[in-house]
Amino acid sequence: MDEGTTNTPRTSGLVDWIDPSLLPRGVKVGFTSNVGGASTGDHASFNLGFHVGDDPGAVSANRGLLQREIGVELTWMSQVHGKTIARASEASRGELGYLSVGEADAVVVETGQAAAVMVADCVPLIVVTDDGKRGAAVHVGRAGFDLGIAHAVLDALGTVDVVAFLGPSIAGRCYEVGEELATQFDSRWPGTAVTTRWGTPGLDIAGGLERQLQACGVTNIHRSPVCTYASPAHYSHRRATHEGRKTGRFVGLVHIG
Repeated sequence: MDEGTTNTPRTSGLVDWIDPSLLPRGVKVGFTSNVGGASTGDHASFNLGFHVGDDPGAVSANRGLLQREIGVELTWMSQVHGKTIARASEASRGELGYLSVGEADAVVVETGQAAAVMVADCVPLIVVTDDGKRGAAVHVGRAGFDLGIAHAVLDALGTVDVVAFLGPSIAGRCYEVGEELATQFDSRWPGTAVTTRWGTPGLDIAGGLERQLQACGVTNIHRSPVCTYASPAHYSHRRATHEGRKTGRFVGLVHIG
């Protein structure tokens, strides 16, 4: 299979919140969509990324809406498809006025902190320790998955006693790649190579990430069934590329209260 299942998120305003019963007390985890913001055109309407060609004023308005809804300032990162892990405590206020850890693909948060990961097909991975004292927002694209960023994050948290949430991402049936790449990935990560709905080679990164986490000893894993390529409510870089247009970014977020 190239899809997993998880609980049905509780939608409230701009964020699809994970059911609190699945989380340690005081922790919030959620995922946004492309609905409810100020962006227009290809970026309509709740784009949260400054780097995709959207009007900066609209992005600022969208981030302001999000931060007011969750009631805490988010820490952001400049994602580079690597496995650098930063800590929210290291963040500084960048030129755009937002807390940022700079170039990284994961942000570790502790009590009183919140962080976001931006995606538009890659897997937004949120991990929270069972005691509710630490968590991480993680960007898992094809490169980060191959580099083992999930394992590195667990090492940074110092435990595999966590609950993991894999948010909406492109499904293997829609993630077409060349046959050579699919073969190479499957040799390193058995089961990642799949056949797309077009009958061509594809990769199931979310399924592979779930197996990576299980191999590390994580047992409490919730995986969204939403495919960003197929979902009109989510940004998809690949879908937009196929349609000859630009797209925005939605986020996964974690707040350790």
